[in-house]
Amino acid sequence: MSSSHSALLIVDDNEDNRYTLTRRLQREGYTNFATAADGEQALELLGARPFDLVLLDVMMPGLNGYEVLERMRADIRLRHVPVIMISAVDEIESVIRCIELGAEDYLPKPFNPTLLRARVGASLEKKRLRDELVRHTHRMEKELETAREIQLSMVPIEFAAPTAGRPIEIFATLLPAREVGGDLYDFFWLSPERLCLVVADVSDKGAGAALFMARAKSVIHLLAPLLPGQGGRPATAAEIMERANQELCRDNPHTLFVTLVLATLNARTGELEYCNAGHNPPCVIAPQTGVTQLNGAHGKPVGIRGSFRYEAATLKLAPGDSLFIFTDGITEAMNESGEFFGEERLLASLQSCTKHPPRDLVSAVLRNVREFAGAAAPSDDIAALACRWRA
Repeated sequence: MSSSHSALLIVDDNEDNRYTLTRRLQREGYTNFATAADGEQALELLGARPFDLVLLDVMMPGLNGYEVLERMRADIRLRHVPVIMISAVDEIESVIRCIELGAEDYLPKPFNPTLLRARVGASLEKKRLRDELVRHTHRMEKELETAREIQLSMVPIEFAAPTAGRPIEIFATLLPAREVGGDLYDFFWLSPERLCLVVADVSDKGAGAALFMARAKSVIHLLAPLLPGQGGRPATAAEIMERANQELCRDNPHTLFVTLVLATLNARTGELEYCNAGHNPPCVIAPQTGVTQLNGAHGKPVGIRGSFRYEAATLKLAPGDSLFIFTDGITEAMNESGEFFGEERLLASLQSCTKHPPRDLVSAVLRNVREFAGAAAPSDDIAALACRWRA
């Protein structure tokens, strides 16, 4: 910001002081001035046009320098405008008070040209750097908001109603803790009667995790329907997991990894096959018998080593049973005391919802998490998926 373009406001009830300051600043190359004889006039000018710097007298009739400064700092439009206090040597205690109220610097009377040049120049340079930072922050916020919208558009948000051929209800949600995050869910049909369900959590947060999340989703979604199993049969959950692990280990210089649960559900028979790669165990919620954690088929996260082998476990759902898969943003949600929501609270939440449809089940769990966390900010992303078989 050149001196000729910097807008300065001089506020002093003494006309000689205003004249002296204006003349000396003109010699330094500053040409864009406004002057005010009291605090009220200064606030009117500040409200009417932007200024890059205010030189403000402490002692004035009416609104004094303290009151003007307090009102500027209380106004979101003015709080970042730098202020240099003008004071006599015997007003140093007042200057200290003004600095504590947010003034940038002070200028003693009588005005020393060298000191004037240095303090005005330094304050304007700080203003220039702050404005540059604000512009950069706004650009980043806009880009991250766009990235968030794109990320949320990558997970399915349409949940088809159950039919006679596909008697399955499903609902899921994704809540990044920041603008973008590393959790994901997905569901898609591998065949007319076999549904694939995925919930995953990348090992990091932020933009890098979001990009790796997009890669993991694409790999699994594209790979799973095309991968042949041994002997020509459909690929098992373990075979899909192994191949996804091999793909995600390639070109992974930052060694990001993903914990995930991959399950397949036969819409005709209710047979559930699942494979767990270092993830929180999913749960089956049965109206008759309650909540059961699925602790089997537990392997290493994907993306670490391409030679890992995985095993799948199977069970048969009864009509009305639901599967609940989630990320640790639920169990590791913290309240203001630093206490975790934990597995016990999650299982209690699920136990109270054994007859709920998937949408109500997910909503109830997240509501309990929010109530537990209170005013504490989210500490991690959350993904949750519920699926009920209604044969």
